Amino acid sequence: MSRTGTQPLPISFGPDGLVPAAIRDESSGDVLMVGFLNQEALERTRETGLVHYWSRSRQKLWLKGETSGHVQRVREIHVNCELNTLLIDVEQVTAVCHDGYPTCFYRRLEPDNSLSTVRDRVFDPDDVYGTAGGIVTATRIWWAAYETLRDGDFTGESRTSRMLHANEDLITERIGDELRELAGVLDGTHRHATSASGLVDDLLLEGGQVLYWLALRCIRERLTWDMVRPDRALEPLQPVDVPSAGMLAALLRSQAESWADAIERDVKPLAFESMRLVASCCVQAGIAPVSLIRADLDELRTRPYLGQFFATWTAPSV
Repeated sequence: MSRTGTQPLPISFGPDGLVPAAIRDESSGDVLMVGFLNQEALERTRETGLVHYWSRSRQKLWLKGETSGHVQRVREIHVNCELNTLLIDVEQVTAVCHDGYPTCFYRRLEPDNSLSTVRDRVFDPDDVYGTAGGIVTATRIWWAAYETLRDGDFTGESRTSRMLHANEDLITERIGDELRELAGVLDGTHRHATSASGLVDDLLLEGGQVLYWLALRCIRERLTWDMVRPDRALEPLQPVDVPSAGMLAALLRSQAESWADAIERDVKPLAFESMRLVASCCVQAGIAPVSLIRADLDELRTRPYLGQFFATWTAPSV
């Protein structure tokens, strides 16, 4: 949307030089956010076709999406009857809210003054805003670390590297074994500890082992992160969507049998399903699935031969 016309701008800016703007999604009709524009921000918005705002806290002009890439493409600009408020229809890229939701108005005020979240989160703000704590970033660097062990010659220092370079498959059988052990943790037939906290520790241990062997199997076959999408597989489910511990144990054992004949089959969907079951086990125990990935990354960072990898890895552009 480019700036046109030579007439004076018919907007009444307030004493602070600002005009409020409600931003509306052109497709859904949802109100996405409310911001403020000064004359320069409005001019930049019209010239570029991307919404710019004036930040009252930082006292500077800013482009929505300049950090995240979640820009707002202008479709139409409406002005109210008093010429002192804007309504801007936009095409919103990904999602608007810094908390990861499709609208900033994702909570409802209840009669008892509590707040209820009424929209699903679209993205993990940890990934988008650079804290590297989100599941997308964590699984990307985790996957890339094992690809490094596959592609580099670390066989003299790393058992994992030796398995990834081996001519024979030393991995698939272990996936079934670890799935059965994870099932045993859930139904009490395989425990390393007896205390209540020990159950969580056992789930972290065995769930992490399942993920480790799944990653190795996929990476040995040169399946990329984008092909498997472990981040999506490990997104936490709502507790109401998670089967009981007994049912999960049965599903894990059934999945272990599926891996027994996986030598000649497409393992992408099977790996995804297995990771999804691990995520369900985590939710059952009140554990964030990404914590298993972070724990493995912490261990990998102790390996001197991966020091250069961790020092230089950067997220791929998307």
